[in-house]
Amino acid sequence: MSVFIALAALLTLLVTAWVVRPLLRSHTRQGVSSQRLNAAIYREQLEALDKDLAHGAISPADHEATRDELQLRLLDDTAEPQAAVSASPASLWSPRRTAGALIVLLPLLSAATYWALGNPAALDPVKAQTVNQQKVEEMVKALAARLQANPENREGWAMLARSYSVMGRLEEAADAFNKAGDVINQNPDLLTDFAEVLAQRADNRMAGRPMQLIEQALAIDPLHPSALMMSGVEAYQRSDFAGAAEQWEKLLTVLEPGSADAETTQANIDEARTQAKNAVPARVQP
Repeated sequence: MSVFIALAALLTLLVTAWVVRPLLRSHTRQGVSSQRLNAAIYREQLEALDKDLAHGAISPADHEATRDELQLRLLDDTAEPQAAVSASPASLWSPRRTAGALIVLLPLLSAATYWALGNPAALDPVKAQTVNQQKVEEMVKALAARLQANPENREGWAMLARSYSVMGRLEEAADAFNKAGDVINQNPDLLTDFAEVLAQRADNRMAGRPMQLIEQALAIDPLHPSALMMSGVEAYQRSDFAGAAEQWEKLLTVLEPGSADAETTQANIDEARTQAKNAVPARVQP
């Protein structure tokens, strides 16, 4: 949130500076430059006039008359910019006042526009998460209501079951999976999701119905990642460490090398192999 506000403030300041910069340029400086330029031109003309007199090109009378005329023109030209500069502050909306108003109004207008058209609540991650959760709950509630009116929508029950599972509502998720009926029987993703819900309800034990669903999923897709992972867990829970390692080695072949999942799976395989070596073999009765 603070980063967003800082960036927005910086951009607003840059735009404001770009807009008001031309208004803050000194017009007086431009007038002074013009006066100096005019004075330099007339100085050169006077110097040329003096040279003409020295060389006898003009008479002293013509020299005096021309010199007086040049001096009068110089006074007129250098007085005009000063008059323009001195007259400008008389206006109510001078460039500096306009720039000051823009400096105040532009940030205020930017903030007001975002407040009216943007999403200020998104700046608060906690509040945004709460709003998103409320929207999800409303959507799930609406789906459940539609399914009560149309209970034959098997795909809808499967979708509702997954939603309940994500929300941690395991009892409702299991009930929705059961109502989905045959729609999950040929879908390994739904089978493994159903198995996970049942296992969580049974204190994460995979024996029984959860493992039956996993075997059904592997029959459809022998390299299904979630099914292989849970199959290995079930074997490990039975102390079949070699069988767990075997299933997880299959899982490793479908994971991206070097990924976090691959590293975790390799660690599980190493642990299972160590347990298999340390296991005491069953004593054979004579």
